[in-house]
Parts: sequence; C-alpha cells; structure tokens
Amino acid sequence: MSQDQAQRELLIGTALLFVGSLMLGFAAIGLRLAVQDGVGAQTTALWRFLLALPMFGVIYAFQRRFPKKPTLFVLLTGLFFGLDIGTWHLALTMTSVANATFIVNIGSICVGFLAWIFLRERPSVFWGIAVALALGGAWMLSQGGQSASGSGGYRGDLVACIAACFISFYFLCGRIARRNTPALDVIFWATIVMAIVAAGYCILFSEPLLPQKPSDLTWPFFIALFSHIGGQALIIAGLGKAPAAIAGIMVILQPVGSALASWPMFGEELALLQLAGAALILVALLISQMNGILLRPNRKNPTKLSH
Repeated sequence: MSQDQAQRELLIGTALLFVGSLMLGFAAIGLRLAVQDGVGAQTTALWRFLLALPMFGVIYAFQRRFPKKPTLFVLLTGLFFGLDIGTWHLALTMTSVANATFIVNIGSICVGFLAWIFLRERPSVFWGIAVALALGGAWMLSQGGQSASGSGGYRGDLVACIAACFISFYFLCGRIARRNTPALDVIFWATIVMAIVAAGYCILFSEPLLPQKPSDLTWPFFIALFSHIGGQALIIAGLGKAPAAIAGIMVILQPVGSALASWPMFGEELALLQLAGAALILVALLISQMNGILLRPNRKNPTKLSH
C-alpha cells in the first residue's frame, strides 16, 4: 500500500471511529433512562445485545449471505467488551462516577501500548502528546460526576481498573480480528458473545433476564439500534483501517457526547472546568492526526500472539 493510500485509509478509519464514538456515547443516556424506568443496568445491557441480533439478520438478508466463521479473536472481542460493560456498571455502584470514568478512559488509551507490544504498531511523538492532553481533558470532564452509592474507596477503583483492562483488550482483539474478517461479521459474532456474558452478569447480580413489560424494551432498543448497530459497528469498521491506538483516543469522545447530551436532556449544566476538558479532548484528537500516519507498522510480518 502506497503512502497516499495508507493516509486515505487512516482518514476514513479515523472518521468512522469519530462518528462511532459519538454514537456510542449515547448508550449512557439510554442506560440512564432505562434505569429511571425501573429496568436494571445488567438487564438493559443484555437486551441491548439481544435486540441487535435480528437487525443483523436483516442486513445479512439484504446482502444475501451468511456470516463467516468466527475466529478466536472475533470471539475474544465480544468477550472483553461484554466483561467491560458488566464490570463498568459494577464499578459505578462502588466508586464515584468521576473515578470510574477517568480510570476507564486510561484503559482506552493504554491500548496504544498494547498495540505497540503485540502488533509492532509504534506510536509517534504526536500520539504521546495527544494522550497526555486527552487524559487531562478526561480528568477535567469527570470532575462533574456525582458520587455513586459506593464510598469511592480503593475497591471500587480497582473494579474500574479491571474494566479498563477489558476495554484495552477489546480494542486489541478487535484490531486483530479485522485483519481477515469483515466488520459486520466481527460485530455479529461478538454481539452473541456479549449477550451470553451479559446474561451471566444478570444471574450474578440477581437481575431478571426477561423484562417485566414490553415497554421496558424501549430504551434497550434505542441503544441497540443507535449505539450498538450504529456506533459499535462503525468502531469495528474503523479498527480495520486505523491503528488501535487511534481508537483508544477516539473513544474518549464518548463521555464528551454523553455530557453534552445530558445538558439539555437532564438540565445538567457543565461547569467551566468540564467545558475546558471537552475542548482539550478535541484538541487532543486534532493533534493525534498531525503526523499523517501516526503508527507505522513494521514491514515485517507481526509477531504472532502466543496462546
């Protein structure tokens, strides 16, 4: 691939990640509205995945094909994302929203270092600057979060760290899976695994597997259509064209989108510090693109991961 072609691929992948991250940010809005209607957080996550599966069936019907056989990394992509969602919800009950949000954002950025180690995708100095700015912006944005029912102690922060590890490996496995599997097939098989994991979390936390009434599916359907089919699919598609580290930075747009949407919807006015944090994240995204191709993969075949 020529440098011009590589730059076009990077721009397309970055654009997909940008839009997908914004759409995925609305999952937090849908989750909040579902919980207000009396639907449990884990139940909402389960039906977010289950309701997405028939939509994939419609897409495959239009394409007149069946999904390709899943690879190990396709299944691991779904496993780590499902574990991240369930653990993230648990962290929100044990520590402050501010701590949980900031720690998970650190995990999103750490995927760049994992890609460097396992995939030989070496970051540039611009990526390092963008990481520092994005983390600073994420911390500033998180300071408006209210404390959850937990005390904000170290145990809740540790659970958030575990969720951060899961999201890092989700991006890493998604990047590897996209090497030889179409984006639609990756997200389809991954969603099945996500649903299985979410069902396990429902059983673990004694939340019902079935909604009490059909109207309880309103907001899970919104999340499935807008954030999962739209946002998650765009992120997986972007991972096939842009380095994993770029995805790690782009995903920090999720709390920005959620915070901006919460302002008019819930009357949660953003403080000046939070607005400055959102602006800093956008500056970080701009700087991350300044080097053209930020990550220069080794021309040799990447080292295979050991099992």
